Amino acid sequence: MTVTDQGLNSLDGGGLFPRLQERYGLRANPLDMETPFFPDASRHHALETLRHLCGFGDLALLLTGDPGSGKSRLLAELVRSESSRLDFHRLPAAALTSPQALARALLGIAHKGLKPNEGARESVYGFFRWSESRARKGQRMVLLIDDADRAPAEIVRLLLAAFGAADRSAAAVPVFSGSAQLIEMLGLSGDGGGVHQIHLRPLTREEIASYLEPRIHRAGGDAKTLLTSARLSQIHSLSQGSFSRLKRVTPAVWLDMTLSGSGRRGRRPFSMPLNLRWPALALVLLAGSWWLVSQQYDDTVAREQASPEPEKVRKSITIGPDNPDPQRIEPVSEPSEIEPELTMEEPPVQPVPEPEPEPEPEPEPEPEPEPEPEPEPEPEPEPEPEPEPEPEPEFSPAKPDDFVVLGEIRAREGWTVQLIAGNREQTVLNLIERYSSISDIRYTRAERQGQDWFVGFYGNFASREEAQAAVESLPRALRDQSPWIRQMRDF
Repeated sequence: MTVTDQGLNSLDGGGLFPRLQERYGLRANPLDMETPFFPDASRHHALETLRHLCGFGDLALLLTGDPGSGKSRLLAELVRSESSRLDFHRLPAAALTSPQALARALLGIAHKGLKPNEGARESVYGFFRWSESRARKGQRMVLLIDDADRAPAEIVRLLLAAFGAADRSAAAVPVFSGSAQLIEMLGLSGDGGGVHQIHLRPLTREEIASYLEPRIHRAGGDAKTLLTSARLSQIHSLSQGSFSRLKRVTPAVWLDMTLSGSGRRGRRPFSMPLNLRWPALALVLLAGSWWLVSQQYDDTVAREQASPEPEKVRKSITIGPDNPDPQRIEPVSEPSEIEPELTMEEPPVQPVPEPEPEPEPEPEPEPEPEPEPEPEPEPEPEPEPEPEPEPEPEFSPAKPDDFVVLGEIRAREGWTVQLIAGNREQTVLNLIERYSSISDIRYTRAERQGQDWFVGFYGNFASREEAQAAVESLPRALRDQSPWIRQMRDF
């Protein structure tokens, strides 16, 4: 893929927008519009998860995705929509260079300084313990650590360890943003260890169309012209589903400045002039016939070299009364020199010597006694059977009166209001004790990613509208946490 430098910098003042404006009559740059927030590609679900777990969760949060996937845009929308009930603080990159720099940044948020003889590590732990008091006053703190994968691993792990050592249901929630490398930096395998991962995947072809269409309409353009099937496929191929690349390559595609196909200029197929075609064909036929004759010649020479020479035969003819057939031929091997015929006399008959007497047979040796059979080994005792593992103890709720079995909830028909969720039972119990005046708050135990998942919920309503009306009667602190209205059977 090759795009001009001007197309890659289309958002600058001297970029491609004036040409788009002239060609398509656009009133504004559609790729420079941050609103409306794009809810597809699981972005809305990711935003709701962040809102819920930042307010009522007891987990550190990992927001991961490829560069340009919209992580910073999602955090900006989280701050915009939840700043009235959550206290957001963004840690700059300079605060992530060393434990001392991190301690100074956190104590600056708390408007405190380092105590005498207090190290940087103790100060970081002390900040998270101090942040618990803010949640008890009705406003929980959230620490946003963007590009956390570029920070030293020891700093990221120090933040996570300090959060885990505090009361996680009330301490400041760290939200780490970066690539999937964060999982390796923290020594995790995804969800687990007090951490919840939210991953942003690349956009599909249809999701790119959903993202661009409302912005084109707001800019006064024609979506049918700018989002034809060919252009949409090219935008998806060049952007690879990334928001940042989408903003760079789309203007170049709309102005037909990109190279088609695989990114190489198309080449015209070679065409031979008509007056040269017949001579070329004759040369091809001549070369083929020469090759065929050459192959036949090579085969003939190979057969001649492989055939053996005939065996030389010496013919001997004997004429006489004892050999009436003069045509008999005896094949003999040809000697190196012709030897004269010799007549051998028969040797005289010698007397046969008398046979010598046979020696007397030696006496047979006495047979050795057979060895006594060895006694059979005693059978080994059978191993004792291993004791069966004891069954794991069943879960016993700390507050049986407020606990409901998960299967019973799923069997109900109706709606409820989820108030809180986390890996620890105490997180839900703290909420129930804090709002003991509300008698209908219950909790249950489920399993999520192989770990316990405790959910606190309020009421059993016949419809969503009835549940929404019940939310209005809750205390303001609970309403500000954006409770989740959901069906009971979906637990």
